[in-house]
Amino acid sequence: ANLLSLPILLKPYISIAGEEFDSIEWLKPKSRGLNVEQMADGINDSIRESSWLVSGSGRPEYFSDHFVYYSGDKAAAANEIRGYENYCRKIRELYNNSNASCDLICCSVRNPNTITALWRLREEKNGIDTSKVISTTFVTDTEGLVFAQRDKILIDKNAPSSNDLRAKCEWYSCTLTGL
Repeated sequence: ANLLSLPILLKPYISIAGEEFDSIEWLKPKSRGLNVEQMADGINDSIRESSWLVSGSGRPEYFSDHFVYYSGDKAAAANEIRGYENYCRKIRELYNNSNASCDLICCSVRNPNTITALWRLREEKNGIDTSKVISTTFVTDTEGLVFAQRDKILIDKNAPSSNDLRAKCEWYSCTLTGL
């Protein structure tokens, strides 16, 4: 059994200095040939280490040159972003990293080429503290690289605490029960 769903607490308020962001090796060799479990481990670890879902400090080695991000929010400014570097830069612009945090609740393999990450976004906007629960789906290609990502907001505001979410999480499917 894959233990990707163990509770993980991330440091809140992760901020990436401009120099650090610019030092990301966008042309780094790809991690081709990983099976979906290995890719899920890499995604799990990289979210935990850099909180790239809100910091934009991505891991290009896991993502296809043909990567496309799809927003589940029809009102979003960008419903589709092509290219992983473009996606990371947009994330960096979108979130005020000194006031946003990502707490990974679960990361698991859902299908032979699909990984789901369930996470809690906490963000402060205009002095108001908000929290959401987001399900992110990653789809891998025949080389084992992520070529598509889609976010779906499950709880739009006043999300339960991370501990409450973990208590209601079905670990193998990365879904919430009883909410």
